[in-house]
Amino acid sequence: MPKPLILIADDEEMLCELYAELLEPHYNIVLARNGTEAREKGLSLPGLRGILMDVQMPGINGLQVAKEVLTQRPEVRIIIMSGTDVTHRVRQMFVTERVAFLVKPFELETLLLLVNRQFGH
Repeated sequence: MPKPLILIADDEEMLCELYAELLEPHYNIVLARNGTEAREKGLSLPGLRGILMDVQMPGINGLQVAKEVLTQRPEVRIIIMSGTDVTHRVRQMFVTERVAFLVKPFELETLLLLVNRQFGH
């Protein structure tokens, strides 16, 4: 069975590479370094299962990308990462099982468990 395809979108290159290294044994990985690239890939990659995405990125922020992808790609699930606590208002924007939140910093074990739960494995 082929590995599920996930997009990792974060402007911090070292974090992108760390997440990719952790997840590559179980998932096919595509990287995006900014919000514009994340939107383009999130809307166009065939077979995309999920997006692991930072909120604060150059170009378009992760919340806007998430809104567009959720609207146009009902099969895609998203994990939104933020270095600040995600406010109640932001959580209310995404009241769906298709979106999960992860506050940075987090343990890599926590990330792996959430990714497996959201994106299947």
